[in-house]
Formats: sequence, structure tokens, C-alpha cells
Amino acid sequence: MRRLIAILLILAAIVPFCTACAEGTEQVEIVISLAGDCILGSDEPLHNAEDSFVGIMKANGNDYSYPLALARDLFANDDYTLINLECVLTDKKQGRNKDLYTNFRGPASYVNILTEGSVEGVSLSNNHALDYGQVGLRDCQQNLDSAGIQWAYNTTYFTFERKGIRFAVFSFRRYYMETYYTWLEKEMARIRNEEGIDFIIVCLHHGVEYETRHNDYDQERFAHHAIDYGADLVVGSHPHVLQGIEVYKNRLIFYSLGNFSFGGNKEAKAAANPTAVMEVRLTFSQNELYSSQLTIHPFHESGTSPSNNYQPTPVTGEEAQDVMKRLQDDTPFTLNPYIEGEGAVQDIIYAN
Repeated sequence: MRRLIAILLILAAIVPFCTACAEGTEQVEIVISLAGDCILGSDEPLHNAEDSFVGIMKANGNDYSYPLALARDLFANDDYTLINLECVLTDKKQGRNKDLYTNFRGPASYVNILTEGSVEGVSLSNNHALDYGQVGLRDCQQNLDSAGIQWAYNTTYFTFERKGIRFAVFSFRRYYMETYYTWLEKEMARIRNEEGIDFIIVCLHHGVEYETRHNDYDQERFAHHAIDYGADLVVGSHPHVLQGIEVYKNRLIFYSLGNFSFGGNKEAKAAANPTAVMEVRLTFSQNELYSSQLTIHPFHESGTSPSNNYQPTPVTGEEAQDVMKRLQDDTPFTLNPYIEGEGAVQDIIYAN
């Protein structure tokens, strides 16, 4: 009896102590904003056209805050903003590949659009990165470096830290994802171990243009493969339209975020106009991912239609519901609805 009482007294002392330890575990919350394809420039022959991206910028006095002005509040209030930059920002035109149907370029000074818009990082591996050859790409990368904008291109990844949590970002075009299919398996494991990475984002530029449903050959296969070998979030681009969301092994996949500030089209095509900012709220406990929660903020790629003013605009009412419908049509689970003033707040996804 005395032994039982002694055991009970010990347990009574230990349980509150353990509970206090659990409650005292500090959690860190980090918010990442994601947006789609940005062509911050124009096809070379259109640089003098009044209705091109470059023409609209000139008409607005080259106000670098203009293109992302209506998304800046979201971007400025997060911890990190990542987009797909689908052009080169360079003044060096000599490397232009005239064999291509289009060559998208913005002046080097347009890096200020990113800094003014509170964008911290870009994925660069896409089918327009080499519109001006290696000369144009390298100059663009140097211009981004000078402006403090981080970039990822094929095997060149970047890292950043927020609140003691270390992130790594990879970027692959479909062709290179196939080429580096097994490379990625080893490299993600290496940098996580050797560089103390806590969270890995993989950007994949793949799929079929203007196809509203993702495919299982390259998009789903590559996305699942990346998560199988260590990615915590997969962000898709290239189709120019919104595609669905998947939760795979408790990790988010965005198959296509569509267009955002998109200088590639002078008209805002009906299929491409709906877009969104994906706000992902990540919670970490002892540097390990504990949970993620997505909030969808519906946008249109242009504030005017059919002409494109190249300024992504938040939408409400029926237009916001249409954005949600586009996403739902390619999403295998039921999305929580859009609520005015809040966005579409989704259920918490626990990491384990």
C-alpha cells in the first residue's frame, strides 16, 4: 500500500511538470505568399506599343509600384513572397534568340517592381529564361542580386531564414526536372542535413498551357516525387490558368497558380484572368513543421477587361466565387468557401 501511495505521489509530481513542458514548447509561425507567372516586360517588337507592359509603365511615369500595387498589402505583411519570373530583366539585347516566337524582356530597372511590390524571391527556370541567351539570363540574375531579390534556377537553389527557421527553394522547368530527377533526391536530403534546412519549396514549371486540369504524367508525377524525397511544398506554374490543389503526405501542392502581372498578353483572356494569391501559414515546433494552413485570396490578372492593364486586382462577390470554382474543378477535396474580407481559409493540415 505504501509503495502504491509513493508511486501515485511521484506521478502526481511528474504529470504537471511534463504538461508544463509541453505547453511551454515555443511555436514559430511564418507566412509565405505565392503568386503565379509574372512577365514584367514585353515581347521585343512591342516595347514601343502604348498598350504593352512597357508602354503602360511609360504611361504611368515608370512608377515601379504600379504593377503589384494592389497585392502589396498582402506581400508586405507576410514573411516572404515568392513568384515565377517568366522574363529576363536586362538591357542587354544582343543575345536575343530570334528563332523563338516571342522574346520577353523588361528593362533592368524593372527589378524595382519586385522590391516596390515586396517580393523577396523568384523562380527562374521556365521556357522564357533563355529568350536572350545565357548573356541575358546571367545579366538578369546579376540585376536581381543587386536588388536583393533571391532566385533559383535548375541546380542553383537559394536559402533564407525567418525567425530561426531555414528554408530552401528549388526551381525546375519540366525538361530539367526530368534531367535532374534523381539529382533532386540526393540534393534535398544533403542540404537538409548539411545546411540545417527545415522547410523545402520546389517550384515546377510544367503542364499544358491553358489546360484547366493538371495531368498525372509530368505534373503529378514530378510533384509527388519531390515530396517523396523531402519537399514540403510544391508550387506549379506554366499553364497560365489556375489548376487545382492537392494535399499529398500532409504537404500542399499547387499545380498551377495561373498568371499574375502578365505582360505576355495585351488582352486579359477570359480563361487566364482568374488567379489567386496563396497565403500559406506555417507553424513550426522546435524547428520541425507542425502544421500548415492555406488562405486563398482571389484575384484577376488585370483590373480591366478585355484590355490588360497588367495590374493584378483582388476580386470579391461573384468574381471571387468564380475563382474558387476554377480551383475546385481540379481539386479532389472540398475547399472551404470564400468569405468577404477574409479570403477562403482552409482547414489546418498537420504535418504528421
